[in-house]
Amino acid sequence: MTYEEKVAEAVKLCAGRNREAHLYLNIICKAARLIDDLLDEKDKWKESDTYDLAYLLLVELPDNPFFAENRTHLLPLHLVSLNAWKDANSWEPSGGTKRIYSLVIRDTLTEVGLMVAYLVGGREYLENVSLKIREFFMKEEF
Repeated sequence: MTYEEKVAEAVKLCAGRNREAHLYLNIICKAARLIDDLLDEKDKWKESDTYDLAYLLLVELPDNPFFAENRTHLLPLHLVSLNAWKDANSWEPSGGTKRIYSLVIRDTLTEVGLMVAYLVGGREYLENVSLKIREFFMKEEF
């Protein structure tokens, strides 16, 4: 299974049958992919990518009904996920223990998906899908 297929399956599981939650998670995933490309593959970055990222964050995200309804639950996770991603990128080149931790903390974005699972299906649904979601993003590097 490719990484993109894992992401798609995780989004599907997290969002359940909630179409707007599914669209919200797709926005987050697309934005994360673009930001990651901007950081890691600057030579391939196109002007259109800049506009796509801006559109996702400035138009699609605030316009998404699921995000609008649940922003008080989701925004704090956006903040800690972004901070963890930044920290992971700082530690990854260090090697050793810091590299191992970087591979774990960079996946804090997964917690956004798990919050979505909770919001669409409650505690029981969250607990049912949580480990399945985490398995999609286990690192073989360990």
